[in-house]
Amino acid sequence: MLTKNNYLSIAISVLFFVVTFFSFNSSVYAYEKNDLTQLTKKGNCVKCDFSNYHFRSSQWDLSKNNLSRANLHKANLQGLNLEKANFFSSDLTYSNLEKASALRTNFQKADLSYSNLKKADFSKATFKDTTLIHSNLSYSKLLRTDFNHADLSNVNFIQAVLNDANFSHANLSSADLDLADLSSKSKNHATDFSYAELVKTQLINTKSQGVIFDHANLYQADFDGSDLTSASFIKANLAEANLSHVNLQNAVLKEANLVNVSLVYADLTGADLSKANLQNANLSGAILTNCNLKGAIMPDGSINNG
Repeated sequence: MLTKNNYLSIAISVLFFVVTFFSFNSSVYAYEKNDLTQLTKKGNCVKCDFSNYHFRSSQWDLSKNNLSRANLHKANLQGLNLEKANFFSSDLTYSNLEKASALRTNFQKADLSYSNLKKADFSKATFKDTTLIHSNLSYSKLLRTDFNHADLSNVNFIQAVLNDANFSHANLSSADLDLADLSSKSKNHATDFSYAELVKTQLINTKSQGVIFDHANLYQADFDGSDLTSASFIKANLAEANLSHVNLQNAVLKEANLVNVSLVYADLTGADLSKANLQNANLSGAILTNCNLKGAIMPDGSINNG
C-alpha cells in the first residue's frame, strides 16, 4: 500500500517532468525576444531563435540581414523582402516564404524541408547543398538559381520558371516539374541537370529547350508532351522513361541508355542517338528523319552500322 510519502514522491516526480518538458519545448519552439531586439538594432543575429515567429511584411525588411545558423522552424516570412539576406545553415523547416522576394539570397546548407516557397522570387539565389525535401516551389521564379548538390526530392516545381538554373548533382527524385519552364536562355548559363538524380521525376509538358541532362539518372522519368529541342542527354540513363509525344529535334542522346523507353510519336528529327541503347524501346509513330543512329543498339537488339 502506498503511504503519503510515496504519493508525495510520485507527485513531485510528475511535476518535475511536466516543468522540464514544457521548459524544453518552449526553448525549442518559441522565439527569443532578445534575439528579435538584436535583429532590429544590428540587422543580424547568428544562431538566434525565431521559431514560430510571424515576421509581418509591414514591419520587417530583412534584406541583407545575417540570420545564418538561426532557428526559423515554422517561422512566417510571407511576402518579406529577403534580398541578399544570409540564411546559411539555418533551420527553415515548415517555414512560410510564400511570395517572398529573395533575389541573390544565400540559403546554402540550410534546411527548408516541408517549407512553403510558393510564388516567391529566388532568382540568382543559392541553395547549394541545401535540403528542400517536400517543399513547395510551385509558380516561383528561379532564374539562374543555384541548386548544386541540393536535396530536392519530392519538391513541387509545378509551373515554376527555372531558366538557366543549376541542378548539377542535385537529387530531384519524385519531384514534380509539370508545366515548368526549364528552357536555356543563355549559352553561358544553360539550365543544367548534369549528374542529377531524377528517378521517377514528373516533367510533363515542360519547356526544356537546350537543357543539359548529361550523365543524369532519369530512370522512369515522365517527359510526356515536353519540348526538348536541342536538349543534351549524353550518357544519361533514360531506361523505362516516358518520352512519348516529345519534341527531340536536334537533341543529343549519344551513348544514352534508352532501354524500354517509350518514344511513341516522338519527333527525333536531326537527333543524335549514336551508340545509344534502344533495346526494347517503343518507337511507334516516332519521326526519325535525319536521325543519327550509327552504332546504336536497336529495339530488336541489332546494332545499327549506319
